[in-house]
Amino acid sequence: MTMVRTVIPQKTAAAHAALAGDRQALSPKLRMLLILVDGRKTLDQLCAIATGLGHDLQAFVELRRLGMLSWPEPAGAPDAAAGDDTKRLVKAKFYALDLAARMLAGKDEALRQAARAVNDEQAFISWLQTCAQQIEQASSAERAKFFLERVVADAR
Repeated sequence: MTMVRTVIPQKTAAAHAALAGDRQALSPKLRMLLILVDGRKTLDQLCAIATGLGHDLQAFVELRRLGMLSWPEPAGAPDAAAGDDTKRLVKAKFYALDLAARMLAGKDEALRQAARAVNDEQAFISWLQTCAQQIEQASSAERAKFFLERVVADAR
């Protein structure tokens, strides 16, 4: 994977969910590293801090692989992880579609249509929120919460 250490990593929705949820989802050292990512420090600056925690650049790569961090690749740089990210997004989208169809008992056509426009993480998160709202309206808030938890767990 090509990586420029001047990129600025960003926490993803999965990272925010992991930090807000179960503390056992990540090791304490990785959790602390994730907390340090503030959207302002470069990867190089974060690596300097990470060294004090016993981590190196690979810890950031691992957090990115887990879907907890994202950062843009420099223009023209090939990125093997981009294909992995796309595969993970497609897999998560199909899983969410299947689960939503089951929870909505066939009243999911609008969600299926909207899913066609989902081609990046931000669109996926927005679409998931729409799914959860429809599930909540058709059933309950608990069922919508269960839907989101399952999709996030499967996407890891």
